[in-house]
Amino acid sequence: MTGEPDDVDAMVEPVVPSRHRWLAGLLAAAPGDRVADLGCGTGGSLAQAAPSVAGGLLAGLDLSAAALARTAEAVGEAVAGLAPRPGLLWVQADLKAPLPLADGAFDRVLCHNVLEVLPDPDALVAEAIRVLRPGGRLVLAHSDFDTLIFASEDLELTRRLVRDYCDTQQPWMDAVDGTIGRRLADIAGRAGLVVEDVQAAVVLGRRFLPGEIGWGYARNLADTLSGDGRADPAELDRWLAGLQRLDDRGAFLFSVNDYAVICGRMPR
Repeated sequence: MTGEPDDVDAMVEPVVPSRHRWLAGLLAAAPGDRVADLGCGTGGSLAQAAPSVAGGLLAGLDLSAAALARTAEAVGEAVAGLAPRPGLLWVQADLKAPLPLADGAFDRVLCHNVLEVLPDPDALVAEAIRVLRPGGRLVLAHSDFDTLIFASEDLELTRRLVRDYCDTQQPWMDAVDGTIGRRLADIAGRAGLVVEDVQAAVVLGRRFLPGEIGWGYARNLADTLSGDGRADPAELDRWLAGLQRLDDRGAFLFSVNDYAVICGRMPR
């Protein structure tokens, strides 16, 4: 996405609580568990997992200091009524490098919508395995951006824009692989993980308004393709205006498919 390197609103998707409840449910954390989110964004998943880990530990890692500040706020609210409260750990970390965490330190590890932008996603998966205790659970999850759906007045234009957006490396990315979601099971398998389950969820938006996920993706698509020269700005303006007209009559719809593999690390 466009913006300054620590522009959270440009780099992090709007929070959809149902998505983060789903991801937290896949972790299946229990009281006392130590849970890490690699690329935690603004903390939506950790906040949803918090009620399950009383007395444990919640750790969020992200490159963005601003995102971590929002994570601290969101998770702080979520743990306020817990007894005993879990420990909280926020780590500013480059996920292209070895993680600043001890071997086997966590019972549950989540990584959502991160692998696509890394030049070597297998390296982060290996690091996730290293910090996961034997017998622990790793959830690798990712949107498949080739599945972006916009109700639109121009179907062929929308198809072209989505395809180009899926394949475009944005300035803040180190790599791009917009269809990585469909290959998570393969990534986990070649890392030596036991793939226990594969699941999918549809993230749905019905309003074209600031703060909504459909608005965020449409605006980012337009900014990205205009800035990259892959679409005509006037054409993009017409497309966005059409989405607004659909919303005005209650007909706007956005969705994207999220995929997740639930993995186990083999006991030693």
